[in-house]
Parts: sequence; structure tokens; C-alpha cells
Amino acid sequence: MENNQVYVYDYTCNQMCQIKGIRFAAIINNKGRKIAGGFRSNITPLENDKQKMEMLFMEVALDLSMRKEFDDSLGNINAIVSYRNKTNIITIPHEDNLMLISSEPELDPNKVISMAHQTLRPIKILEVVNR
Repeated sequence: MENNQVYVYDYTCNQMCQIKGIRFAAIINNKGRKIAGGFRSNITPLENDKQKMEMLFMEVALDLSMRKEFDDSLGNINAIVSYRNKTNIITIPHEDNLMLISSEPELDPNKVISMAHQTLRPIKILEVVNR
């Protein structure tokens, strides 16, 4: 992946982290590796174990990949939301990657998903132009 692509992804994740109630926003590749983004500043992570975080990234990438098996019959996935007591985990497919977002439980996931799609839209345009 080119450095300017990572920069654009970092900027996009940073934009998402500016939204009140967003704890974490990152771009994860299809192998489950974080390629951009991270925690909002001044946020204490709910999980501090780096290996567990890497496992979470791999798990969401695998989950999305497995769910895509039904795209032909059910349609494309727009987002996956996992509602937890302390946070909502939102997975949004983007090209061969995904955006992973952690938000406060009281934040409406549908609004977060809409904002993420709006934020990712310019990246899609850049990818088409740079091909």
C-alpha cells in the first residue's frame, strides 16, 4: 500500500474520531492487520492487550469475509454492528479493507454508519482516479 493511501486513511479515521462518542476508528486490511487509524486522543482503551486487539482485527476481517459469501443472494453488506455493554463495534466494508469503529453505546450506530460512509466516499473517488 502506498504511503499517500495510508495518509488518506489515517486522515479519514482521524475525522471519524472527532465525532463525540467515537472511541476508535481504523482501517483493517482483509488479513486482519491495522493499516491506519487508532484510538481517539484522551481515550483509555477498554482492552490494553495488543495481542487481543490484533485477534479482534483478524476476527472482524474473517467474519466480514465469511458473510460476503452470501452477497449474491442477499446483497452486499453495508455494515455489521456488535452491541456490547461498554461499546458498539461497527464494521464497514471498504474496497478490500474495512473500517472498524468503536463507539459509546448511547451513540446511534445508524448515524455512525452514515457518517462513515460519507467519510469513506472521497477515498473511493481517489482510488478510482489514481488507478
